[in-house]
Amino acid sequence: MVSGRRFIIAMGATLLALGLGPAQAQIDPKLVIGGKDAEAMGDVAIINGATAEALSHACEKMAAEHQESVAIVILDPFGNVVHEHRMDGAAHYVAIHTAEMKAHTAFLTRQPTSLRQNNVTRNPGRAAQELAIGFFPVAGGLPIWAGKQIIGFIGVGGQRPTPKWSDEICAWRALEQVVGPQPPLPTPPGPGSG
Repeated sequence: MVSGRRFIIAMGATLLALGLGPAQAQIDPKLVIGGKDAEAMGDVAIINGATAEALSHACEKMAAEHQESVAIVILDPFGNVVHEHRMDGAAHYVAIHTAEMKAHTAFLTRQPTSLRQNNVTRNPGRAAQELAIGFFPVAGGLPIWAGKQIIGFIGVGGQRPTPKWSDEICAWRALEQVVGPQPPLPTPPGPGSG
């Protein structure tokens, strides 16, 4: 009996040391797939449809307040589309396709797509290489963090960026509003930083 108890304590300590315990505990169950669906998939850290739709609505509302129209794509941690929507004013191919490419690039890199954009800004010769390897180095794609766990990815396309408003800002603010605190957005390179 005592040796079994020591084993359980040792396993718990190992899981905590590996970061497996707290990450799962920090995910709000309202944000992810749960119950029998999560059990069948063997994963509890997958954004659910209701959260993806709420993110889309939040970003759309903010875009409309800025007299903009957007397309929004939300992927799960495996790169599958959970939700995709476009506002009527974003009914052109470019907005939809760029939102998809931004979400996919965030999925591949597990980072904001603005980091790749910043690298291209500093070294314009990298643009062709980025595209050739399947990345879209344009701001507007972000991982969706729930505590210390990525539960999905968002891509927003269609807005004309200004210093105070962009696809990336819309996505980030929607994440903060619906999911909770997110890592700060990357700082764009300043003039002469190339």
